[in-house]
Amino acid sequence: MRDDSRQARRYEQKWGFGMAPVKPHVQAERVASARSVLRSVENPGMADVAALEDISVVKGLFNRSHRQDQWDWFTVWQQLGRPSRRAASAAANGLTSLRNGLRDREMAWVTNGVTTFRNSGGLGRLTGYLAGEQAEPDGVGYVYILSTREQPDVLKIGYTDRSVEERVKEINRATGVLVPYGARAVWAVPRAQTVEAEIHRLLAPYRIRKDREFFDIPFREAAPIIQAHIAESEQ
Repeated sequence: MRDDSRQARRYEQKWGFGMAPVKPHVQAERVASARSVLRSVENPGMADVAALEDISVVKGLFNRSHRQDQWDWFTVWQQLGRPSRRAASAAANGLTSLRNGLRDREMAWVTNGVTTFRNSGGLGRLTGYLAGEQAEPDGVGYVYILSTREQPDVLKIGYTDRSVEERVKEINRATGVLVPYGARAVWAVPRAQTVEAEIHRLLAPYRIRKDREFFDIPFREAAPIIQAHIAESEQ
């Protein structure tokens, strides 16, 4: 008899890639680590090697936002106030320097790490993370790439002036959506509708239907094209 249990379990998932909820005990551990790191950044002279593991945990949160490669990356990115990939990477680098400096007792590295983390906006992100208050920024919308686990290279590329989470939930509630979409990448941009139209023109050869925003192209190829276009537009 054919075993369909695996396929049945797949279709029961309620969220797509990147949008997994954080389990309460994991969130509690992350919050405790964030408080520890905040103390270390604000008073680096009082920090000690006991904070090394906490720094690694918080660095992992910023790396999730930068690399966008974990099942909860979007959830964490939202909790951190939607930093740009560049800012999230810089914050993670600052924490690496801070951790290494504390481990090897090199105060120059500690100072450099704290400065880099502050300049990246990481201090404000961490404060907001602990407060649980991350308002949607004014004057920007979002360009997003969505896909399902079953069809990872059929990409839905669109925009929204609302929260991406709200938009994804709306899409997943639509009739005919069996496997939920998840966020593969998100960019906060002004003129989001215009940017979306420009990206659709760039990716026109991969468009599946002219009246739908689906594209048959691997994510690893589409994301750099979009990233480069947005970076050029910002200049």
